Amino acid sequence: MPGIRTFRILIACLTAPLLSAAASAHEGHTHHKHGEHSAAQTATTLAADSDIGETFTKDGKTYRWKHRADLGKQPEAMVAAAKGGLHNNADRDLQSGEVVTVVKDYGLVSLDPELGQWKLVEDQDELFAQGMNAHGADCFLLNGQSYWAFASTNTGEIVVSQRGKIVARLRQPKGDEFDNPTVNAYFAKGGRFTPCDVVFLPKTQSLVCVIGYAPGDFAMSAKISDGEWSWGGAAWGGKVNVGGPFNTAHGVQVQQMDDQEIVEIASRSHGRVYGFTPDGAEVRLPGTAKEYFIQLPDRSTPCNISHLGGQMFLPLLNPLADTDGVAPVLVMKDGKPVGRLIPANHEGLQFMHHMHGFCPVQVGDTLFGVALSWPNGGENKAGKRNDGQIAIFEAVEVQ
Repeated sequence: MPGIRTFRILIACLTAPLLSAAASAHEGHTHHKHGEHSAAQTATTLAADSDIGETFTKDGKTYRWKHRADLGKQPEAMVAAAKGGLHNNADRDLQSGEVVTVVKDYGLVSLDPELGQWKLVEDQDELFAQGMNAHGADCFLLNGQSYWAFASTNTGEIVVSQRGKIVARLRQPKGDEFDNPTVNAYFAKGGRFTPCDVVFLPKTQSLVCVIGYAPGDFAMSAKISDGEWSWGGAAWGGKVNVGGPFNTAHGVQVQQMDDQEIVEIASRSHGRVYGFTPDGAEVRLPGTAKEYFIQLPDRSTPCNISHLGGQMFLPLLNPLADTDGVAPVLVMKDGKPVGRLIPANHEGLQFMHHMHGFCPVQVGDTLFGVALSWPNGGENKAGKRNDGQIAIFEAVEVQ
């Protein structure tokens, strides 16, 4: 596979239907067909002779993604651990400016505010190096203190910490905690709990977790009382084949919309992003019409959701029809694509085939993106190499 691919287009207000296709099957991931819900998509309008794998538009300007190989330096042991086991997202501490994640069998790591170097967090709990991952990550403030929450699919729990000091481990619910009888019955019968992502709702003062790898496919809440976190409160959703809206609820994020807290959930195998109130009522997100979801371009498999500067960033697990067999990060504005990043286009990153996490970071006036790829074990065994890698990109304005 070439180290750099370029896809050059001249587009002027062009619309075209995209091909319907089934997502590829990947080890450890459940996929379903997209075609049954897909519709004609509006092609992204970019500057003439621009590279759609490298650009996005914002406030009437075009920006090109540039790989910054001089940033995000990693110890060799971290690179080795990530190569075969990175199944992650990352988030930025709201006080210190660090970016944090957990690398399986290596530990809890932080990237300094200037994005220069990754290193192990000092005095961290030994749990972080014992096989857990940061499949989902969220940094939040509570009572003026900074917390880091991780959804670990490897160990089946939500881990809440303060700089590596664990303050809570939320595991399998018993089945009597939630306001939703269907969700309670699922767990009372021993339904599987596989936390894919977690987010803190500042106004509601609760955590929301999604369990898209489980048959239940629910969103569920946890509350804090007297310093103790426990499951309880709102729960909603469910898999489509049993009447729910989700088809692998994989990523969750919170946004403010008209002074209302909105929970956004990426339904990966649908290629959709849904919006809900904190008690589970569906709401229409910007860019939606009659539907209560954003329908992404066909073949889209969104893993996580992040926001910065009015943009939404969606790392996709699988390639699109025109991305030459490697997956992009979509850049969205008001529910519409305005560009994308394809990390495997960049020199030295040709093995970043599957995008799993993306953390946008503003440093001064410059936007950066921390991209994390997932290594498909099945593909690697079949001789199609793809690595778990972390790379940093800078958004540079095209003059």
